[in-house]
Amino acid sequence: MRLMLARFLLFALLFSSAGLLLYRGVCDFYLIYQGDVIVVQSESSDGYDYLLRIPKGYNDFSGPQPLLIYLHGAGDRGTDPMTLVDKDPVAFSRKEYRNRETAEFPFIVATPICPEKRWEPSRIIIMLDEILASTRFRYQIDPNRIYLTGYSMGGFGTYETAMAYPERFAAIVPVAGGGEPDKAEKLKDVAIWAFHGALDETVPLPSTQLVVEAMQNMDHKHVQMSVMAQQGHDIAEEVYRDKTLYRWLLRHRR
Repeated sequence: MRLMLARFLLFALLFSSAGLLLYRGVCDFYLIYQGDVIVVQSESSDGYDYLLRIPKGYNDFSGPQPLLIYLHGAGDRGTDPMTLVDKDPVAFSRKEYRNRETAEFPFIVATPICPEKRWEPSRIIIMLDEILASTRFRYQIDPNRIYLTGYSMGGFGTYETAMAYPERFAAIVPVAGGGEPDKAEKLKDVAIWAFHGALDETVPLPSTQLVVEAMQNMDHKHVQMSVMAQQGHDIAEEVYRDKTLYRWLLRHRR
């Protein structure tokens, strides 16, 4: 009887709302469940730790899902991915719709945390490859619907990573970031929707304009820019709570 009670208490503890904690060495990986968020430690010292969100209602019969990778800005650098739980596209969307439409958020979302001064494209790709090869969770990713987006420092990281590995992404959404116009040709097969505040004093508007204009001059058919006339640098929440953005992403495949 005591043994049964002990097992019941252990089961209740593991699957309580406080979360499920598994340790490397016991299960050969490390992750923490926090509600609908999974905190994942990279399998490689060269990768990034990240938050992972699975669409509500997803199951083994749902089929391959699109993957959205979100890169945060400089102010959110650190080592604990849980500090980003209220600062990714899913969280921004929930603030707008007050949980009414979260079941319709149609992406698996990975939000890595960066401990250094800038995003390293090779480390983002290591994380992406880990997600695609992972046997930790029972999900499928559609390799033709992988999207990359980021805000501020993450916007720069979005451009840099897509320019270095354009074959990996169907579309990118840089927000209040910037890239190198002389490398714009590398993005000729990647759909782009860039956002920037007209009054941005942290990352001036030309940081986006020059890259977009370079792509338009190459007759890039899937590039567009939205300039938010009355906004400065802090535009992430407004951008990511708009469902139009997600519909646009899903129209693009590799």
